[in-house]
Amino acid sequence: MRGNVRPIDLSRLIRQTLKHGPDMRIAEALRHYGPPCGMTSARLVGYFEIGKHPEINMQNQEVLRDKVDLVFELSGPNCGPVVTTGGARLPYLVTIKETMSLNEKSNFYKLFTTMNAAHGGKARHMVQMLGKAFRMELFLHKIANGTATLAVPRGPNGYNIRGVTYQDEDTGETKTVVVDPAITELKAFVWDLASKAFWDSIYIPGEYPEVKNDKGEVITPKRPHNTIQNRIKAAANFSEIKDLVGE
Repeated sequence: MRGNVRPIDLSRLIRQTLKHGPDMRIAEALRHYGPPCGMTSARLVGYFEIGKHPEINMQNQEVLRDKVDLVFELSGPNCGPVVTTGGARLPYLVTIKETMSLNEKSNFYKLFTTMNAAHGGKARHMVQMLGKAFRMELFLHKIANGTATLAVPRGPNGYNIRGVTYQDEDTGETKTVVVDPAITELKAFVWDLASKAFWDSIYIPGEYPEVKNDKGEVITPKRPHNTIQNRIKAAANFSEIKDLVGE
């Protein structure tokens, strides 16, 4: 050793590490993958009309409103899919949940108008946006049980979702983002077109396992993957399509 530097007391280091450090024989459960916040690449992979659900209006009254979910698959250097030990590629998905309204001031109408403009403005319905590429801004919504949850911010002018071609603010150069092809199968549910085949196509098998803390207490109960069908079944007007979908 050089100078007055004392050698490490290896035995003491080991004792302290074993007392305070993790047991590396025990694997941690895979946590929810969360890409960094900011602008990222995305494709619309799901459009689901969920039916009428309660919400609170400006007069603080509970009213029924038609709801819709839009599911985007993220991609890019910082938001690529998670590769499991078995080699499967699991993309990160972000869902926008909105009130279905074509009022010119509604968030949904602004969102459709923005997305449509990014692809030439020729679409008449959101289903025509399925598979289309965009840039979207994400932000950290909350952290629960060590899990980062990302959401798409909504401001006074709607969501910050843009086309893939843009002008660089620093150089003035026109750039185009290359968005990876979608891994997720494109799916949709349009209320007025409800049918058994349509319904079966959006079924998602399996369930998320329960999550326990260090004391063995369940902090997140197990829940089914089949969230879309379940939300539709919970709609106040599900009886309108119940027979059509075979439930």
